[in-house]
Amino acid sequence: MTRWNVREIAFYGAGARRRTIEFDIDKVNVITGASGTGKSAIIDAIDYCLGSKDCRLPFFVRGHTVAVAVHWVQGDSDLIVGRKIPESGSGTNQMFVRTGKHLRLPNTSEGLEGPTNRDTARATIEKSFGIQDTDDPAVAAKSEKGRASIRDVTPYLFLSGGIIINRETLLHDLHRPEKARDIKATMPYFLGAVNQASVLAARRLRQLEAALGRIEREAKAQERSQGLLTQRSIALLTQAEGIGLIAELPSADASDQILLNQLRSVAENGVSTPASRDSETRAALEDERRQLVSELQTLREKRQMLKRTIREAAGYGTAVSGQSHKLKLVEHLKLGDGRCPVCDAENAAGLAMAEQIRNSLTIVADEVLAVDVMRPRLDDHFGQVENQIGSRSGRLREVEAQLSGLLRVEEESAGAGSLLQERARVVGRIDQFLETTARDYETSSTNTASLESEIENLRDQVDPQARRERLRDAENMVSNFATDMLADLPTEVPATGARVVFSSAPSLSLIEPTQRAVLAMAEVGSDQNYLAMHLALSFSLQKLFETMRAPVPGLLVIDQISRPYYPKGGDEKRLKEMEKDDDQVAMQKIVRFLFEETARRAGLQVILIEHAYIEEDPEYVAAVKGRWTKASGVKLIPSDWPNRN
Repeated sequence: MTRWNVREIAFYGAGARRRTIEFDIDKVNVITGASGTGKSAIIDAIDYCLGSKDCRLPFFVRGHTVAVAVHWVQGDSDLIVGRKIPESGSGTNQMFVRTGKHLRLPNTSEGLEGPTNRDTARATIEKSFGIQDTDDPAVAAKSEKGRASIRDVTPYLFLSGGIIINRETLLHDLHRPEKARDIKATMPYFLGAVNQASVLAARRLRQLEAALGRIEREAKAQERSQGLLTQRSIALLTQAEGIGLIAELPSADASDQILLNQLRSVAENGVSTPASRDSETRAALEDERRQLVSELQTLREKRQMLKRTIREAAGYGTAVSGQSHKLKLVEHLKLGDGRCPVCDAENAAGLAMAEQIRNSLTIVADEVLAVDVMRPRLDDHFGQVENQIGSRSGRLREVEAQLSGLLRVEEESAGAGSLLQERARVVGRIDQFLETTARDYETSSTNTASLESEIENLRDQVDPQARRERLRDAENMVSNFATDMLADLPTEVPATGARVVFSSAPSLSLIEPTQRAVLAMAEVGSDQNYLAMHLALSFSLQKLFETMRAPVPGLLVIDQISRPYYPKGGDEKRLKEMEKDDDQVAMQKIVRFLFEETARRAGLQVILIEHAYIEEDPEYVAAVKGRWTKASGVKLIPSDWPNRN
C-alpha cells in the first residue's frame, strides 16, 4: 500500500468500554443503516482527530464517550491519533500521537500514548503524511498564504451529506469563509504546481518586489524634484543677496548641498537689528509705566484714607477733652465728703454721684491718652505715603520721557525699518523651505544591486510561468479524468455526454454536447447530475494525487450516494423500495462505479455511509462493515453505554 488508509476508529466510554470499527485497506467499506445511529459521526471523528479546532461529534456521542482514536496505516507504518472528547464547547487542546510499526489501539482511553498539544500533534501528522517539506518557521506560520497544513486535506477526503448533491459548493468546508481562503490558497500545492519551499520563495519575492518598487518610486520622485530644489534654492539666495543678508551668490555650478548649507547659514544668523532691541526696550518701559500708574493709584487711595482718619481722630480728641474739663468742675463741689454743698448736711446721694463722676473722668482720661498716642503715628505713616507718591511720580515722569524719546527714534528710522522687515520675511521663507520642502528632497540613496540580484534568483525559483503551466496541466488532467468518469455515472440532460472543465479557483463547469454551451455548476440542475459531478471530481482528484504522489491520504468518505433516490431519514432502504426502475438501475450503476474505480486506484480506500442495503450486489454485501438498523438496535455508540457524568 502506497497511501495512508484508516485501519480502525475507536470510541472510548466510561468503565473501559470501547467501540471499534474496522475497515479494509485499499477497498470499499460500507456502513449502512437507519438515521440517527451515528453513521455520519465517522466523518466528524476523523476530522476531529486531524486537529480541527471544533468538535462536531453529535450530542449523544459526546455525552457517552470520553475519547476517540483513529488508526492510520501505510504499508508497515502506523500512525495512531487520539483525542479527548469534551461534553460541550470547542475541541480540547490535548491530543495523543504515536508513530511506529505494528501499533495497536489501546483498550481504554488511558492507554493512549504520546500526549501533546494540538499544534505539535498537527505538525507530527503533517510530517507523517509528507505535507511539511521545509523547516523554515516563516512557512510554518499558518497565516502564510499558500502554506498547506493537515487541515487543508479534508476537502479531498470527505464528500459529506451537505456537499454531495450541493449545486453551489464544490468541496467539503468550501462554503465556510474562514476555510475557503486556505482551500483556495493551498490547492496549487496539492495539485503539484508548487511546493512548500516555493511558497516561502514566493513570499520573500513579494516582499522584495514591493521594497524595490518603493525605492524606485522614491528615486524617480527625487529625480523629478531635484531641478525644483536647485531653482528654489537659487531664488531664495538671490533674494537674500539683494537685501544684504549674504555678500554674493554661490557659483553657477554649486551643488545642491552647497546651496542648502548657505541657506542654513542665513537661517541660523537670522536678523539682529537696533530696531529689534529698541522694540524690546520700549516693551519693558511700557510694562514699567503700567506698573507705576497702578502703584500711584493705590498710594493715592491710601493717602486719602489716612487724611480722613486723621481728621476724625482730631475731632474725637477735641470732644473728649471738653468732656474731661466739664467733669473736673465737679471737683469744686466736694461731693466726696458726703455733705450737701449748699446746706452742708450729710448727703448719701451726693456721695454715689461723686463716685460715678470719678469713674467717667478715668475713662475719658484714658481716651484722651489714646488719641494723643495714635496721632503722631498716623502723621508719620501719612508722611511715608506722601514720600512714596513723590518717588513713584518722579519715576513715572522719567519713564514717559524715555518712551517719548523712543517714539521719536522710531519715527526717524521708519525708512530703515522697511529693509529690516524685508530681511525678516526672507529669513522666514528660507526657514520654511528648509523645514519642509528641502527635507522631503533629501532621501538617502540605496544600493539596489543586491536586492535586484536576490529578486532574480527568487524569480528563477518561483518561476510564475512554470507554475501556471503546471497548474494548467493539473487542471486539464482533472478535467479529462472527470469527463471520462462522468460518462460512467448516471446523468440527465445537460450533463449526459458533457465535458467537465475544472479550475483551481476552485470551480467546475460543464460543456454540454449539443450547443457547446458552457454551463456553470448551478445551471446544470437535477440532484442526480450534482451527485455524478461531485463523485467524478472527488475520484478524479484522488487519481491525480495518486499519479503525482501528493501528500493526501488515499481516503474518500462518502455520505450517502442514494440521496437523489430515497427520501431523507428513515430506516435502512432496499433497492426494490425505489419506485422507479430507472432509479434502481442508476443506483446499481453508481455502486459499480465506486467498486471499479476504487479497484483501479492503488492505495485508495472508500468508506461509504449509506441508508441503502444493495443485497442484489454480492460485492456490496461483502463490503458492509456494519448494519445499524432499527430492528437490530445496533448503533455507533451502544444504547446501554452510561452517560459520562
